[in-house]
Amino acid sequence: MRIEQFLQFAAQNALVVGRKFFCPCVKCRNGRQHSVNDIRSHLICEGIILNYTEWILHGELPDMPTVSHIEHVDVDIGDCIKDMLHDLGQECFWQADAPLYGKLQSDSKKPLYLGCISFTRLSTVLDLVNLKARFRWSDKSFIELFVVLKKMLPEDNALSKNHFEEKKILCPMGMKYQKIHACLNGCILYKNQFSEMHKYPTCGVSRYKVKDDECSDDATTNNGLPKKVCRYLQLIIRFKRLFANEHDTKNLTWHADSRKSDGLLQHLVDSP
Repeated sequence: MRIEQFLQFAAQNALVVGRKFFCPCVKCRNGRQHSVNDIRSHLICEGIILNYTEWILHGELPDMPTVSHIEHVDVDIGDCIKDMLHDLGQECFWQADAPLYGKLQSDSKKPLYLGCISFTRLSTVLDLVNLKARFRWSDKSFIELFVVLKKMLPEDNALSKNHFEEKKILCPMGMKYQKIHACLNGCILYKNQFSEMHKYPTCGVSRYKVKDDECSDDATTNNGLPKKVCRYLQLIIRFKRLFANEHDTKNLTWHADSRKSDGLLQHLVDSP
């Protein structure tokens, strides 16, 4: 019964290529495509991959409920954007990004084209970026999509011209991070006492990439491309973003403030 339920869901939601789907059996492991009958036989004989609980290759999105509990929920994207801008505005009071925030507000009110009432410049970009993330589109395919959509819409449309311009629109929503060069073998981070080094003495691997006609010892310029980069997500900025949201702030209070003190050990925090 569950196999038929899975096949029915895949037939309605999955991307079909030549009437074939990815087979999630233990042997194929979503690496081969077969017809529905072949997949049914594989699942009966071999079984499904145990950790394949979200059927992302068969039409299920990461935030979708399971097949037996599918419900249609109407979400007003306008309200979501309004709440998001409110949270970002709270954060911009103590950041130097207020001008960028003003640009973001402007994009949230600018119609996609003259007379359009369903989409703004910001909502369109957000919808497209969400699709890119959910279905794992490559940057190249995403850029090509922008080119096609730009031609399909009226000439005075406000859609971004390319992927780079779209990133600039969403810039205020992102959070800054610090790039730190790292040893290719994971020995050290090139910071503090190691910041001026061009290779780590223990493993002898160069910090920078070198061309085929160059010797690794010649790669002693700071203008070279690093072989490995660590991106450090700064905690203070993320704490500010969390506390900018009124709903999240209530969940960031001290754990003991709202707990019942009835003398019973219900959680580890109740222990002496």
